[in-house]
Amino acid sequence: MRAFTRTSSAAADPAALHRARAEPRPPVHPIGSVHASIVNSVVSGWPRDNARDGAGAPCGTAGRSYDFSRISIHAPRTIDKDKIGGRAGFGDDNAAVAFDTGSGAGSGSGSGSGSQPKPAPPAAPPKAKTAGVDSFVVQWSKNTAAGGDSPTNPRLRLDFKAKFKNDADHDPALADFRQNAMAVWEITDGPLKGRKVEETMHDDHYSRADADEGSATGVSFTSNDNPGVKDINKDDVLDYSFTAEQMIIDTSQAGKVIAKRGPHTATIKGKDPRSYGGVPKTLNS
Repeated sequence: MRAFTRTSSAAADPAALHRARAEPRPPVHPIGSVHASIVNSVVSGWPRDNARDGAGAPCGTAGRSYDFSRISIHAPRTIDKDKIGGRAGFGDDNAAVAFDTGSGAGSGSGSGSGSQPKPAPPAAPPKAKTAGVDSFVVQWSKNTAAGGDSPTNPRLRLDFKAKFKNDADHDPALADFRQNAMAVWEITDGPLKGRKVEETMHDDHYSRADADEGSATGVSFTSNDNPGVKDINKDDVLDYSFTAEQMIIDTSQAGKVIAKRGPHTATIKGKDPRSYGGVPKTLNS
């Protein structure tokens, strides 16, 4: 063990002592006081009875302790993390750097002072609506309206009635009506013998714009058609055939057919009074 040597107060230079006491001590960090107390307690128990000075004589230090509290311990300087990368804290090898690591540091439970909540996901776009049909009925009949069954203007009557869906998934304004039709007829005898017409199935240009009640965008649609022959004589022998099919389409899906009735065929034959075939008829599926 290294011997400790102290100079007695009697031999000390009074002026030097005075100067030593006059010099202000730098502030002692609290941890320094705790550390000095612990060291003093340990050192005070060391066996120093055999300690010798430089001449080999006992130094008389038995039972004495050393005051380590006079050792100045200063608080570490704290350097802002945001300034690291500049000049702060660099070039000073003795500078202590302390960082604030946040309330969760070292515990494993914290996320750090820089954590941010995740942004909420974007709202889903509204669901696109389509057209839908609650009911769709087509009725075929002999035309009994005024002049509808006259000897010179025999006709049929078709009545269309539809109700469209209107809910979270369906918009009635997206539904529309179509009809394909064809007529084939000939006068086989009588004053106008030889007159004839022959058509192929075609778009008959019906739509919701032809509604006779309701609207072009509402949930209800009704309309009608009155096919037949006009300006013939009561004695003309008629052979008339009319074929048609009706459809509800979805305009949001490029005219996709979502309901269909037909095709169905009705006839008018002979001279007045003429006979009607294929009527009455109701198509609802």
